Amino acid sequence: MTRYQLPDTTDLIRLGEPHEHAITVYVETSPGPDLREHSLLQAKSAVDRALRTVRDRGARHSAVGQLRDRWAEIAESDLWLRLSRSLAVFIADDFHEVYVLPNALQSQSQVGAYFDIGQLVRAASSRQEAFALTLSANGWNLLRATATTRAESLPLTGDHPVDAADATNRATLRDRDHVGRLVGDEGRKLLLETYAKRVADAVESELALLDPSSTVPLFLFATDPLLDMYRSLDHKREIVAVPGAADALRPDQIDTGIRQGLSALNAHRSNARVEEIGNGVARGLVATDLVDIGRAAVAGAVSTLVYDFTVDMMGRLNDANGRVTYDDGGYDLLSRIAVIVLDKGGEVIAVRPEEITADIWSGTALAALRFPLS
Repeated sequence: MTRYQLPDTTDLIRLGEPHEHAITVYVETSPGPDLREHSLLQAKSAVDRALRTVRDRGARHSAVGQLRDRWAEIAESDLWLRLSRSLAVFIADDFHEVYVLPNALQSQSQVGAYFDIGQLVRAASSRQEAFALTLSANGWNLLRATATTRAESLPLTGDHPVDAADATNRATLRDRDHVGRLVGDEGRKLLLETYAKRVADAVESELALLDPSSTVPLFLFATDPLLDMYRSLDHKREIVAVPGAADALRPDQIDTGIRQGLSALNAHRSNARVEEIGNGVARGLVATDLVDIGRAAVAGAVSTLVYDFTVDMMGRLNDANGRVTYDDGGYDLLSRIAVIVLDKGGEVIAVRPEEITADIWSGTALAALRFPLS
């Protein structure tokens, strides 16, 4: 099955179920038609390596054949005609599923008894939606990027000025006729301020229909003085400034700027959450050792798990008592614990190590507890 939306908690729990052989492949892709073949070859190479690993571990010939047949079904499907920036491929002898995602995932593959859903948890637990405004004296455009779609222009419902001249009822801002008109640099600045105000009003009226609580950030692609003017006018939502000429930007370039900015916003939010969790240390409501976190997860004691999804901590987890044992022939413990936390109603936040600077952070994982461990 091919999915073009992020998984919800139910999907992540389902993907966390055990299989006799579970192959996980993350691969960077490109939506460009000229790079489809390259994307397919990248994925095929990773799956081939995984199949060799399964075979070398002594799997039955029939089991390897089932896995290969499932990959063939994926390779021959039409999903390669609708690529975005990443694929997450999950193949087992009795199951396969592919996620086509617009956010950049790191190429990776793993074989074990469980899928490695770390990067998928990252995508699902991070904010992936934003609006964008491209603004210049020559015109403006409002776009939206979501977890499942790249940046696209929003259809506007109101009657708004198309550029600075239209907003100020002038043929051009360069007009220096002194008869009853504003002239020179000071006059042009006042006209641009009027234009920025008209655009801010238009953006507010349009976004109020889609995001009435103003929780979705707005990426502002512009240059000064319009950049600074607009930022001084919009105090309702979070504005992320992206300085530079906006007129020539393509939607894919805007989308790239949004994704990079969202990554920074998500890192700031995650670090603040870790700082907040750290306040519970004195009450025994924080676990930083993976052995303790595993035991707490199985007991249903973890309310929030923050973990580094870029590292593999291989081992096994006893589902009855939460005992952790380290074993290179096992599976990714962090991914497994994350699924258990989700299954017991907890929150999971997957981070990169450089994103967390809080003193409480151990570098691998941190858990906020509902109650102290006995």
